[in-house]
Amino acid sequence: MAAMTSDENPIDPENPGDAETRTDDYTQVVEKLIAERDEAVAAKLRAQADFANFQRRSVENEARARVGGLAQLTRALMPVLDHFDLALAQDPSKLTVEQLAKSIEMTRAELQKALEQNGIARIEPAPGTPFDPMQHDAVMRQPMEGIAPGCVSMRFQTGWRLGESVLRPAKVAVAPDA
Repeated sequence: MAAMTSDENPIDPENPGDAETRTDDYTQVVEKLIAERDEAVAAKLRAQADFANFQRRSVENEARARVGGLAQLTRALMPVLDHFDLALAQDPSKLTVEQLAKSIEMTRAELQKALEQNGIARIEPAPGTPFDPMQHDAVMRQPMEGIAPGCVSMRFQTGWRLGESVLRPAKVAVAPDA
């Protein structure tokens, strides 16, 4: 419908039927606007409900993923616990130091395997490795023959990473600048 200018008279006194037609036109426009408003309000409410459902599903999915990850890690660690149980079930009076050391070595290897299967890797910089502050924690400066300045001269503690995230940096000594 075209907009009226201020010069136009909305009701023509000479033609009373014209007033009814204009009133009907206005009524139709108002009804159309009310319908559009109601449609927009309903669409907004649907969008809000969809977003609330999305948030709820996201929280539920996160909880399921956390439980699934813990279950996967627990299943990987169960053989390690079985090795501990087998070792502890032995008669200590019949165990030799070599057998005990071998048992500990096997259990450690099983634990390392379980961690690796879950994406957890060791950070073990060798002497001469360039110092990387994202993976190494320099606890001291220690010169060492044959090691260039700014490189790892000694490793005190192994670091760990999960994928690209460092869980714990390796504690190292770094060769000082000359």
